[in-house]
Amino acid sequence: MVSARENPFSKECWKIESTGSRLTLDQMLNKNMLASSLLFGLLLWGGGPALATPRIKVLKLAVTNPTDELRLHENIVVPVADLQRIAPDFKAGDAIVTTSDAATLEEDARTIQTTELPSQADDLDGDNKYDDLSFQIELKAKQTRIVTIAYGDTATIQQLRSKYPKRTDAKFTMKFDGLAWESEANAWRIYFDKRNAIDIYGKRRPGLYLEMFGAPEYVYNLESPLGRDIYRIGDAIGIGAVAALVDGKVVKVSDVAERKWRIVSAGPVRVIVELSYKAWKVGGREVNLTSRMTQWAGKHGFEHHVSAEGADGLTLVTGVVRHPGLQEKVLPPTASEPALVRAWWGPQVVEEGPTATSIHNLPNQNLGLAIIANGMGSKVAEDDPVNLLLKPQLTNGSASWYVMGMWDQENTGALTVTATSADGRFRYGTIFQPVATPKTFDAFLERVRESSRRITHPARVSVLSSSASPQSAPPDTLQPARKRTFAEAIDLLKQAAERTASQWEPIISQTPPEEATRDKGLGFFTEGDNQTGEWKGQKGFFWTGNFWVGELWQLYGKTKDERFRRWAELWNARLLGKEMVENHDTGFLNYYSSVFGYRETKEAKYREGGLRAAERLKQLYNPTTELAAAWSVNGDDTIIDTMMNLQIWWWASRETNDPQWRALGLKHALKSAEWLIREDGSVIQSVHYNPGDNRQEFFSSQGANSNLRFPNRTRPGEKVFTHTHQGFAADTTWSRGAAWALYGFTVAYAETKDARLLQTAEKIAAYVDAHLPEDNVPWYDFVDEGVHFRNRDTSAAALFAGGLLRLSELTADQKRAVAYRQKGEEIVRSLIDGYLTPVGAHDKTPPGVLRHGSSTRPSDVALIYGNYYLLEDLLWLEDHK
Repeated sequence: MVSARENPFSKECWKIESTGSRLTLDQMLNKNMLASSLLFGLLLWGGGPALATPRIKVLKLAVTNPTDELRLHENIVVPVADLQRIAPDFKAGDAIVTTSDAATLEEDARTIQTTELPSQADDLDGDNKYDDLSFQIELKAKQTRIVTIAYGDTATIQQLRSKYPKRTDAKFTMKFDGLAWESEANAWRIYFDKRNAIDIYGKRRPGLYLEMFGAPEYVYNLESPLGRDIYRIGDAIGIGAVAALVDGKVVKVSDVAERKWRIVSAGPVRVIVELSYKAWKVGGREVNLTSRMTQWAGKHGFEHHVSAEGADGLTLVTGVVRHPGLQEKVLPPTASEPALVRAWWGPQVVEEGPTATSIHNLPNQNLGLAIIANGMGSKVAEDDPVNLLLKPQLTNGSASWYVMGMWDQENTGALTVTATSADGRFRYGTIFQPVATPKTFDAFLERVRESSRRITHPARVSVLSSSASPQSAPPDTLQPARKRTFAEAIDLLKQAAERTASQWEPIISQTPPEEATRDKGLGFFTEGDNQTGEWKGQKGFFWTGNFWVGELWQLYGKTKDERFRRWAELWNARLLGKEMVENHDTGFLNYYSSVFGYRETKEAKYREGGLRAAERLKQLYNPTTELAAAWSVNGDDTIIDTMMNLQIWWWASRETNDPQWRALGLKHALKSAEWLIREDGSVIQSVHYNPGDNRQEFFSSQGANSNLRFPNRTRPGEKVFTHTHQGFAADTTWSRGAAWALYGFTVAYAETKDARLLQTAEKIAAYVDAHLPEDNVPWYDFVDEGVHFRNRDTSAAALFAGGLLRLSELTADQKRAVAYRQKGEEIVRSLIDGYLTPVGAHDKTPPGVLRHGSSTRPSDVALIYGNYYLLEDLLWLEDHK
């Protein structure tokens, strides 16, 4: 049973309970590769266990709205101790909270993209250990949402966690006589002296303004488009402060031996402030009192929790200032709504100016105030000449109430910035549109009732995890029907190719070869449906059409079935003659098509096409940077993918016995190793540089944001910045990029025998081994282990296998050779058993579909290049038994 630690505001925020899960996380994890991964680590490093451990683990919660009302931002607090009973290594400071619309673990396991919820870890008692993890979540009526708490390695979390905007704040300054706290909606202060009264600042424009209110020379009593001090307290206890009722008279917390204040926390989710009073002399006794206020982001009220020692028999009260002409409503506690509500509305907004002269309330402005006291024992108290009072339920020396305030002038100064300028300073690009705020007592009462129901019927939070685990692989990969042989897997891919070629032959035939281009013509495809296996048609051959052609040539070479030759020639014809207008992908497009065609047929047209592609890639080579630009002649960036395009140069050098191609490839590879491979073996996707013209605007292939303004003070040929197109962030590692690198540097070493390239390939291999998940099929990004996007990428896995298998024949270290070979085989076995259809006994997907590739997150698809590289791996293994 998971117990719930008492929250400072009783039941207002959450309830937590243990529940049985229909599908545990442990059941959703594939542990088949554990022993082999351990062996790989032992062999590779020759030491103790080097098992690749996940940087991220997850805990699953179910959060349920028990009411028929929409909860736009429900407050949730999860005690850290409850999570640590399940996961002793849990650290709230290294956690990310995400959610989706999944209502069950089964649905959550199929979720591809999550929504990050700003979260906050709080140390409540000052012992330098976090006590609570809090966040807010939107819940529809009766909705249950699965929430994932991901935690782990500090550096990894820092790379993944967003920078949450600060939505609450607190400040102590004698400029406003004490301690203040705020959300964007309003602000409060408590006088840190014998008055001990709480005051309110109204806000015309949402925002955090305590720093401004507390600034020297700023007069917060004067009118402002942002807000001001709007309330006059006089001799009363203010709004929601604590006092005692002794012999019918209110006694403030004034006669104390010592009073202290502290700001517990102020962040993106909530602000918590606390005052402690030692030896409060009241009713003939001395009471030690602690008063804690908690305000959540976006909320108009704060929770006030008091705990008292030595207060037995003492009547504690709270209330607001008595002002003339107020409308009032009292809602007594009921069995279904066990909270007392007392609300007021009317002209209690003081005119602007210092309180010494500003003593009149404005007749044309209204302020709504309410106190919601939790518990059936809360009652209305007898008012006195300056206070309107109620008695909250006191249990074991503790009581809680909610204080709420709404000014009818809220949002009258709200601005929406629409200007496109980066700094947003130019106000001609703004819109003023008043946001609805209560203008009547009835409207205010409805908001108060909503808050009361939120307090008495909070969201239910159930912990579904029995332990912490890595985020699971896709559910349809977890229970393969049986182990397959490599030959069986080749046959499945062959069946899929036959099916695809027969279906698409009439379509490709509709576009004459000479009319097909990168983005024109029918009959090519890149992505397919995981379940139906159907490929999605596209305009033109893109950069990927070659992989389908290459698959057909490979199958022809394997089977000598003339159908595969005919199909390969049919599709290959659309690529011939287009080599000189392509970008760096001319290497991809023509190596896996024309070079393969020449290998199988020895027809001159294919050789000529391959050599034209090598010449085109040479045109993109910049001797100043010693790199082939990715997109155009004299371009300013190179991507790691180009390491694979070098294959056209390696082939051309061998085919023509001309060393220039090998020399160009070596220079490009060495500079790529320097600029795109980090010291730990992780991989950068893209580097931008000064190509020699000192440009200040750089081109990116990322759609509408194709031109980047970036300060360039580097010398010609020097690096300016790096970034990613498809990984999570510029400082993470896109897994397919790492796969291009591993495979590309391995082949580069095989062709040049330059030891620096072997060292680079082995460094990447070590990084990959340390970051592969349990089933050896990588996440789309090695750092984002299913936190934000839960895409595995089978195409990257197939590429890794190909690189490792080739590396096993190149390294001089026999232990590493064995380890590379074994890891390559294990990756392939994971793919053909868990990802290549049919997987389970009841899998209705056609044979030979390689599921769960990720072209660009959050796509979760079959990929034609995934099929190609898996076939290539299998053929290699068949040839290297």
